[in-house]
Amino acid sequence: MRNKQLEQRSRFDLRMLFFYAVVPLFMGLLVLQVLKLQWFEHEHYVLQAEQNRLNIVPTLPVRGEITDVLGRGLAINRIAYHVQLIPERVVNMDETLHALATMLQWSDGKLAHVQRRIEHTRPDRPVLLDDKLQWEQVSPLAARLHHLPGVDVESGRYREYPYGGLASHMVGYLSLARKDDLDAGYFPSEFVGRTGAEKAFEQVLHGRPGYQQEEVDAVGRRVAVLKRSPSKMGQTLQLALDIDVQKAASQALGDRTGAVVVMDVHSGGIIALLSQPGYDTNRFITGLESDQWQAWLNDPEKPLLNRAMQAAYPPASTFKLVTGLAGLEQGARLAGGSTICPGYVELADRKLRCWKHTGHGTISLHRALVESCDVYFYQLGDQLGMAAISDAAQAWGFGEKTGIALSPESRGSVPSQSPYMMSAVKNSASKRKKWFRGETMITAIGQGTLTATPLQVARLAAAIANGGQVLRPQLLANAQAEVMHRVDVSEEHLNIIRKGMRSVVSDPHGTAHRALADAPWQMAGKTGTAQVIKMAQDKKNIISQDQLDKEHRDHAWFMGYAPYVNPKIAIAVFVEHGGHGGSAAAPVAAAVIRAMASKYDVVDATVKP
Repeated sequence: MRNKQLEQRSRFDLRMLFFYAVVPLFMGLLVLQVLKLQWFEHEHYVLQAEQNRLNIVPTLPVRGEITDVLGRGLAINRIAYHVQLIPERVVNMDETLHALATMLQWSDGKLAHVQRRIEHTRPDRPVLLDDKLQWEQVSPLAARLHHLPGVDVESGRYREYPYGGLASHMVGYLSLARKDDLDAGYFPSEFVGRTGAEKAFEQVLHGRPGYQQEEVDAVGRRVAVLKRSPSKMGQTLQLALDIDVQKAASQALGDRTGAVVVMDVHSGGIIALLSQPGYDTNRFITGLESDQWQAWLNDPEKPLLNRAMQAAYPPASTFKLVTGLAGLEQGARLAGGSTICPGYVELADRKLRCWKHTGHGTISLHRALVESCDVYFYQLGDQLGMAAISDAAQAWGFGEKTGIALSPESRGSVPSQSPYMMSAVKNSASKRKKWFRGETMITAIGQGTLTATPLQVARLAAAIANGGQVLRPQLLANAQAEVMHRVDVSEEHLNIIRKGMRSVVSDPHGTAHRALADAPWQMAGKTGTAQVIKMAQDKKNIISQDQLDKEHRDHAWFMGYAPYVNPKIAIAVFVEHGGHGGSAAAPVAAAVIRAMASKYDVVDATVKP
């Protein structure tokens, strides 16, 4: 019995010894941990606690608006509501999205688009779900926000393009930030310029984001706003574009595809830049559904293509101005003399025909410009040679980008005799070391592999009007003129070409007389008809354009400047598969001149409203 008591006492003593040894050790560790938390890591945990209680939310800047030269809104901001979501605060994403889809009446495509955006966005960043909403649309959702943690309804502004497709290629459009935009510092709910002026002046229009510091509860709902740092609105841009002139050009083109460019001959300011058909840029604001995008891509009329500067076509007889100037500057015999046009030129075993199959008879440079005689320029081109024609084309701005702020831009092509005679041919297997006289001749009348954009042709007209200054096209109102390069050309030779251009309009035999003789401003110009398909020479004067399928009809051109004395504006009109320049393109130019004359004073040194 006594031994048993001793044994129990011994075990008790061991327990007490363990207690007295271990408890102080644990107490020491606890004190050390308290010291660590309260002293050494105090600031870290205070910051973490604050971050759990506080939330930094970016406030997006109001984007600057875009107006035309008279201050009319081309890209404006409208007040509305938008719905956004922060993924990490959502309890059940599927249930939340389906509830939103029901209340906001999303299509399946819209829901799928939203889900993709959430998947490609950081969980701590807000994702724009819907925009341009009125209060009647969001009020049921606003009343249930306490059941939808992570979802918020805010008032804000959205982009609107009042003129839609009329100015789509000039103004451009916005879309929500993509991954590369996020990497560059944009927020997922921000819009970024993709085309047109919206893209060209993104940094100016975008503005600077701000932020607000919010106190939130345990489920992330905002309790109070503690601090604000305001965002800075982007700048408003005033373009040189006049929407009335743009509208007049569009109405004159009607349902035909084509392009019209109007520019100031002294500053290079773009008064109109129309590509038709256009597309509704408003469709991009909250995410374009794939069906609409595919419809635009597959549309045979290519509404997404900016024909004014992204597509290059044979300039046809408008290029005869360059050939004529080259002949005068080079002192070519024919430039100062005359030849006989029987309706064709014999070249080896073939004939290169004039558009007038009965011929023009004895003809000089002036009359060849007025009546657009092909035979005269075949022979002049043959005397000059391809190298001289190529050099002249490049001097007047062909084969290079104009430098306009919009992108992308085609440079067109200028054939050259070196290297391999055909620099425009991309396939090296197709390049050859022999250049044929016939190719020089057809290049001299603006056919063959020579191509140019309507913007380049308008710039040519401006350069002839202003004395040889090849200008950079300017988008902004009151921009300073920037001369890309000056053509070394005599004023005497320029005046010979200018008089020919004037007679194209004023002479009853001129190819643009019928359309422009009664224009309110005296005009100088040149028509052109660009062949689309190769046709046997004997058939060209037998088969009419109306007998051909539309895609096989010739393209129609007109280019020129006005007024003839003290010129102010240059214009280029291109009608795709329009037929003849005098009957299809020149009337469009007449409509533009009427619109300009109705509102602009041309007496002063610059065109003023």
